[in-house]
Amino acid sequence: MPQRDTAPPRLRPGCSVFTIEGRGTALRDTDGLMFDIALPEEAIRGALTGADGAGPEVLAAFRNAGHLGARATWPEDRARVVVLADESAQLCAALHAAGAEPVAAPADSTAPDILERRPAAVCAWSDGPAPRSWLELDALVDHGVAWQRASREGRHVLVEPVAGDVRHSDVVARRLAAAGSGHHHLAEFWAQHGAGRALHGDEGADAADLALVVALLVADLRAWALGSRAGESAFAEPLPPSRRLRVVGLDTGAISDHPVLPVPASAP
Repeated sequence: MPQRDTAPPRLRPGCSVFTIEGRGTALRDTDGLMFDIALPEEAIRGALTGADGAGPEVLAAFRNAGHLGARATWPEDRARVVVLADESAQLCAALHAAGAEPVAAPADSTAPDILERRPAAVCAWSDGPAPRSWLELDALVDHGVAWQRASREGRHVLVEPVAGDVRHSDVVARRLAAAGSGHHHLAEFWAQHGAGRALHGDEGADAADLALVVALLVADLRAWALGSRAGESAFAEPLPPSRRLRVVGLDTGAISDHPVLPVPASAP
């Protein structure tokens, strides 16, 4: 017969138990909220370390309040991620370490080619302005595939929402509208880069830049895979990855988040 796991229950990652002198035992929960608990520290520590004589009522109280559990793992039904990037090795390694099942594909893959691999999500990275082919890959969303993109413009990286209903075409339209009178400059910058006519400085992503981009992409995709959990928190609730355009300054490390909504269909 297989041996029964006798390891004691663990606090959920993010939970901590500590003592305030003259006041008693306190707890920090996963949302960063802190409060007193009406249980003696010895009983709590005994229950969570498997010490003899620890009462089951202590564990029941923690379990019912949602303070016991293990680190969340990447769901199997969302694990396969097709990676479109010239530098795919680092991104694939990070996704694998996070629990996903990455599959590298040529950066110029078409939607039918990608769909043959049966992905739950597609992650694309361009070390330069977004290629026009990403507009065609918006069709992935119609097949239930999450569609994630990040591109570099100069020394800034744009991490687009994990679509969802906010597609690459929506981001393009929203950025042109936000540019105001400068939208002609932005459109021409994209066009001349795509045609190979624009001149650039020495601005490509180095190893440190790429590590930052990879970490942000994997964090967003993992948040999508695990699903969001809204609730009271000691910290400001972030914009969900499906509604957020993130701009990263590679030279400053500054990260700014901007809400993005789909562009509604309109009559011609």
